[in-house]
Amino acid sequence: MRILIAEDDEALARFLRHGLESENYSVDILADGEQARQSAIASDYDVVILDLNLPKVDGVAVLRHLRLKKPSLPVLVLTQRTRVEDRVQCLDTGADDYIRKPFTPDQVKEHVLSVLAGKP
Repeated sequence: MRILIAEDDEALARFLRHGLESENYSVDILADGEQARQSAIASDYDVVILDLNLPKVDGVAVLRHLRLKKPSLPVLVLTQRTRVEDRVQCLDTGADDYIRKPFTPDQVKEHVLSVLAGKP
């Protein structure tokens, strides 16, 4: 299982990677939206974990692009944004699930498994 984490907070990205790799997932990390958008299209990922506040291209724009190019690729939004409007926008744009920071590693693992099973 291959996961792309698009997260510009390096410590958080490493924390996520450690938790997911402990479950035998292969994890790539990219720190900006442009790189994440290109890599998600060019590579075969099973899940994308996407922060909304990314440099160069924000997460919502990445999500829109992924829905056009890879509509069946599961995308889990992981963000500090707490407004209901942000959650609705992401889900309406095609996010499979939405997790607000802070979170636990087990919570992310559960959401990844749910998204893969098609049950956000």
